[in-house]
Amino acid sequence: MADERMTSPLTRETAVEGTIQRKNILQLIIEWPLSRQLALAGVALLSIALFSVIIIQSQTAAQQLLYANLNESDAGSVINWLKGKKIPYQLKNDGKNIWVPADKLYETRLELAASGLPSGGGVGFEIFDKQSFALTDFVQKVNYTRALQGELSRTISSLGPVEATRVHLALPEKRLFENQQKAATASVIVTLKPGRTLDKDQVQGIVHLVAGSVTGMSPENVKVIDASGKELSSTQKGDSDQSLSLDMLAFQQEVEQRMEARALNLLDKTLGADKSMVRVSATIDFAKVEKTQELFDADDPVIRSEQQQQEVSSGQSSGGVPGVQSNLQGNAPEQSRTGPSSSKNSRTTNYEISKTTSRTINPVGSITKLSVSVLVADKVIPGKDKEPASTQPRTEEELKSLENMVASALGLVKARGDSLNIVSMPFTEPPRDTVTDEGTPANRLYEYLPLLKYGLIGLGGLLLYFVLIRPVIKTMKGEVTQHNKTVADMEREHAAVAMEDAEPELPPDEMILNMRKDIARNQFPTAYIIKSWIQEG
Repeated sequence: MADERMTSPLTRETAVEGTIQRKNILQLIIEWPLSRQLALAGVALLSIALFSVIIIQSQTAAQQLLYANLNESDAGSVINWLKGKKIPYQLKNDGKNIWVPADKLYETRLELAASGLPSGGGVGFEIFDKQSFALTDFVQKVNYTRALQGELSRTISSLGPVEATRVHLALPEKRLFENQQKAATASVIVTLKPGRTLDKDQVQGIVHLVAGSVTGMSPENVKVIDASGKELSSTQKGDSDQSLSLDMLAFQQEVEQRMEARALNLLDKTLGADKSMVRVSATIDFAKVEKTQELFDADDPVIRSEQQQQEVSSGQSSGGVPGVQSNLQGNAPEQSRTGPSSSKNSRTTNYEISKTTSRTINPVGSITKLSVSVLVADKVIPGKDKEPASTQPRTEEELKSLENMVASALGLVKARGDSLNIVSMPFTEPPRDTVTDEGTPANRLYEYLPLLKYGLIGLGGLLLYFVLIRPVIKTMKGEVTQHNKTVADMEREHAAVAMEDAEPELPPDEMILNMRKDIARNQFPTAYIIKSWIQEG
């Protein structure tokens, strides 16, 4: 009976002393397999990294950028000012960026601006804010040159692609005679931001800015170079001619493309899309011609001036006796006239020939000749009874009508030497699948890029769960199950061990005797079992 009570199932409470022992968590981790230890270490490192990022972000979020990309002199001046005001700061980007607390950002900027910091790499007209009567005229001129250079540097540095600027001015002294006066010159050195460039219009803008800021300076005397020493501004004749040639070529290409598009649009409406090709070669005259002409019209004279003269004369006359008496009035004898009388008339007329003066300026870029080539596809004749389709060249009448249509659309003039050639030939088109496969992968990749990003995030979360979190959970559950066994589980384990180590069955008397010896050596398990039986009633 005692043997049956000893082997009967026990309640689900803690088993015999010695089978349940509370172990330290470090000992439990040491007893884990290597894979579980690595998983736990990975989770711990990931958690530490995550919390470190959160802590660092919380500390740096209270700071904002005060100034960026400062040169060494400006950065040193700003830092000294911040130290004097006891404002905490942080340097980044090799000391070019200065960060201050967010709550003092705008106040600090205003105070720095009132103090003239940062100065932009040079001194401006604020150099004249504090004047001294001990300065000589030479020093005043030097200060004016420095201030002008600094102001120009600040203005040019405000451009988007420019990071820093240095301006050097050479201002000669004024002379009494103009032929002795030397021209002012300037040199501008620009440092561009990484990946940024200045186009031709921006460089010319800098040149005209400097030339317009200095009295008596012409744009030809301003040179602009970059940090590598390459000259960006060039006013040489060769460069000007090269630029003009490029503009001419671009204009010619634009004229040809516009004419090709006009003819192709007309042919597509007639023949269908992708059934024709047009190529235009235009000869353009870029010479600038001025013509003055005077025309005289001899058939239509105009009276300019007219002069008329008339003379009348009579015959010879005879008088009386000369003397005083003959000359007295009333006593003079009448004179007699003898001989014939005469008259003379003259008229002079001046005529002006009409003249017409005309001045003609031919436009630059006029078209002198056009050569047009048109290629049209042959007619496609569908096959019968599943036969492949065939092509047939177009007739002369069709080609002639197409030729007249294209010539009228492009305004071809035979007297000018324009030519048009139209040919009908079969077209060979690439397979549609090949073209589609070549053009779509990049576009599809950009379309589905946001979905791919979220997919990778989800995949990373799954890998984190299955590789790190799940093994740790299983390990913890296994340890809890192993170290908190029920009485029934321990009885089954004890019975299994007893069966493995069991010797040949002994008589009941000997078994009872052995049991009594075990109880005598250790009474605690037996007392615990009897106590459990009493509680069960």
